[in-house]
Amino acid sequence: MGVDEANTSVRVLCRKLLIIKNETGLQWLIGSPFFPPSTIVSTLRCTHTLPSSPLAPHIPKESDDLRALLLRGFEVIGALIVRNNPNFERVAGEAISASRELRKALGRDSEDRELVGGVADLETGDVSFFVSKSENLTNLESVSDVIYEDQPEKYVWEIGCLLRCEVPIKMPVYCPVDSPK
Repeated sequence: MGVDEANTSVRVLCRKLLIIKNETGLQWLIGSPFFPPSTIVSTLRCTHTLPSSPLAPHIPKESDDLRALLLRGFEVIGALIVRNNPNFERVAGEAISASRELRKALGRDSEDRELVGGVADLETGDVSFFVSKSENLTNLESVSDVIYEDQPEKYVWEIGCLLRCEVPIKMPVYCPVDSPK
């Protein structure tokens, strides 16, 4: 195990990854460049697939929908495939490949971006994550450290805000660095 592999972790901020048993499918993993790499903020179910396979996304239709659905500051950081297949690494490679294609269709350069591929077992619901730091899918790193946040709101508040102040309501305040007025 290399140094990079020992430090690779995935942080899941959504309270539960929604995995429907007995139904294969693909979910896009949503993150933000404002959070550490491999931080999953949410998931979106792939709604447009090719007729040949329920796990092969129809990239043009998906990218059109995601342009409208994704709020500014959020992006696709990977994909999760729910399926009954013992070869998790190969399936995770397919998920990463699909997310890379989608990112290119959305106009985001993913060559240097660390992408996450997840595989959920249909029978048990167990999820295994893999990370790809390059376009070469033969060098996937298995993630052994998966952190499910108990208080994701607190994490988002502490990490995601530029300025924090204590008032009766919690509201992030943003101001440009070059004009503090």
